Amino acid sequence: MEKRAEHFINFAAKYLYKVLTRHVGHDMAFRETSEEYRKAYKYLSPKLLYRATFRMSSDYYLLRYMEKEVFGRSAGTKRLAKMWIIVRKDELARLAPEMNIEQLVRKLEKSMPRPVPSLEEVLEKLHDPVQRLAVKYSFPVWFVHDLVERLGLSETELLLRELNEEKWWIRVNTLKTDVERVVQSLEEKGVVVQRDPDLPYMLKVVDYSMPLHHLDEMWQGEIVFQDKASAMVVEALRPEPNDTILDLAAAPGVKDSLIMQLTENRARIIAVDVSWERIKRTKRLLRLYGVDLARVEIINADSRMLTIQGSSIDKVLLDAPCTSTGAMVKDPAVKIHLEDQTWVARFPQLQRHMLETALALRREIVFAVCSILAVEGEEHIASILGKGRHTPVKALSSASPGYRPYSFRDRVHRFFPHVHDTQGFFIAKLVPY
Repeated sequence: MEKRAEHFINFAAKYLYKVLTRHVGHDMAFRETSEEYRKAYKYLSPKLLYRATFRMSSDYYLLRYMEKEVFGRSAGTKRLAKMWIIVRKDELARLAPEMNIEQLVRKLEKSMPRPVPSLEEVLEKLHDPVQRLAVKYSFPVWFVHDLVERLGLSETELLLRELNEEKWWIRVNTLKTDVERVVQSLEEKGVVVQRDPDLPYMLKVVDYSMPLHHLDEMWQGEIVFQDKASAMVVEALRPEPNDTILDLAAAPGVKDSLIMQLTENRARIIAVDVSWERIKRTKRLLRLYGVDLARVEIINADSRMLTIQGSSIDKVLLDAPCTSTGAMVKDPAVKIHLEDQTWVARFPQLQRHMLETALALRREIVFAVCSILAVEGEEHIASILGKGRHTPVKALSSASPGYRPYSFRDRVHRFFPHVHDTQGFFIAKLVPY
């Protein structure tokens, strides 16, 4: 096997191993693999390795299913990398025209105990509709089953398809620049954007010819890569000048910077986060974005154990840690994490404890998660209503209602990739009785 192919397989296998064992996202796993396996770059371009590992993450469950068809059992990540080359040979040929993909595929196929079936051949043998969708779009069966119960087969298929498509939004930071200037500058660099009809400071990326994270505007703090649905969390809060806002999960500070942008640096923020490293990054980003740090108090603490005087707070923001199932449009490594259901089960409990802190303050709360699972959204609201302390109120007009059969579904909000062209988000504004 030629050197390029050998290093490609080794790099991809190491990358997948990191995602599987450490529950890290695509970018972190890719960065760490690059640092540990630098010799791969003597033979392969970073762009090829980045795009290939991104797609490999997205195809993880499809690869595992085909692996069992061919080998009868699951094994290491190197085998998955080889399987991906065979299954996605046309895609790899487009990404790496310098590699002799046809010859490589022939060699790999000879090493397999059975022929690797095509996707069409696999789907033809599957009669259970949920399993068919899970294999076709490469998701865990339990996850697809959960969505089908709430959305039905047809809409679930639309959602799964869009979860496999990249989506990028840009927020123009009007504390440092204006929308017109940014749009013109981006277009000159080959970044085609579309202005959002709801939020004038948001731009949807339609096409780009250079890596988005190489844009000077990002490094200067003039633009922020923030999804529209994420911005809608802050819009639901409706921050006003002189509001004192408690953010119970503040890092990395993107939403807090939007609060200050919308209030022209006239709000006050108490930003809490459990991670000191993330707090340091938050300070750097807020400074970069032109936020008046004299109006931001940053606290390194666990929000579940926080004691704070409610009388000094006007509003509470809780964009809680979650499974990030709504963010798969930007990070397909999230898919792989869903294989570990004990990992998934940790988040609702954590969210519930953080919500208790917020509810105890008896203030307006915006609760949000970048998740499309009801257990991280509607189930929490149902529990709150059962305790009779807060009630959800309608705060946004451009969102979908929550899932059926919840009686309050018209008073909470969901954003979906297949409906709104955004990440998946759940948002609820809660007011005390």
